[in-house]
Amino acid sequence: MPHSYKPYLGLPARLSQIWLNRWTLLLVLVFFHLLATSISLKNDLDDAKREALAACTALEQTSSVIASLPHYMAGGMNAMTTKGIEASVSALGTT
Repeated sequence: MPHSYKPYLGLPARLSQIWLNRWTLLLVLVFFHLLATSISLKNDLDDAKREALAACTALEQTSSVIASLPHYMAGGMNAMTTKGIEASVSALGTT
């Protein structure tokens, strides 16, 4: 008397679960890891861009001060020269 064994799940149920295997789960984990990495990378790039912009702004301000330094030094030197000449003329006049 032959026994006819039937599987616990029928063919439609088995076919609906065929995608659930270790390779699919591995691909899902890799996908989520790549997603998290790309989000982290985007945040890091935004931070780097913000820091680079701040550094460029500070460099621009510093170079502006350095570029205008000779102008202010010349003004101060001219004032000191004027005072020195006036003091020399005054001293010459008193002698």
